[in-house]
Amino acid sequence: MALPTTKRNSSRDGLRPDVHAQVTALLDVLDEDIRHVETTLVRLDTLRGLLIKRDDGALERLLEETRRQGEAHVATEHRRQEVRQDLAHVLGWTERELTVSNLLTQVTGDLGTALAQRQTRLKVLIAQLKREHTLTALLISDCRRFNRSLLQVFLGPTGKAGTTYSPSGAAKHPTGTTLLNMQF
Repeated sequence: MALPTTKRNSSRDGLRPDVHAQVTALLDVLDEDIRHVETTLVRLDTLRGLLIKRDDGALERLLEETRRQGEAHVATEHRRQEVRQDLAHVLGWTERELTVSNLLTQVTGDLGTALAQRQTRLKVLIAQLKREHTLTALLISDCRRFNRSLLQVFLGPTGKAGTTYSPSGAAKHPTGTTLLNMQF
């Protein structure tokens, strides 16, 4: 969801031009963060569907796409840190003090409204991301448990497969493998 842009009039917002420029840059970075989280949500949904379908090829493609996007997002994170450092310096704050909530106390007008909208949208998306991550983790855990159960059925509870022989030479077949008999 694209959030509205603002008419960048620093005199109307009552900000110095250097502060205005840095807040505008921060808005751009926040927009990139919003797009990243939205894409991640779609990817988690796709991942769950592919796990259920057991589509290994599509899972590999999704993994590669995830790697590429992660690498691209590193640049956004670096840019965000630079903007935060510059904005904190311009405002005379420490980086730790520079949060969107603290910044909203200083920024008014259209720029403040745009900043508040980004903050609200990110909060909603992050809450949704936490929920989707939990659901995906539960699905993966269930898949692991199911696969482990299947292996126990085929290999037995001790994980040993194949025929063993007693000292007298009598064949002993493992128990728990009656579902699939490989004897000729």
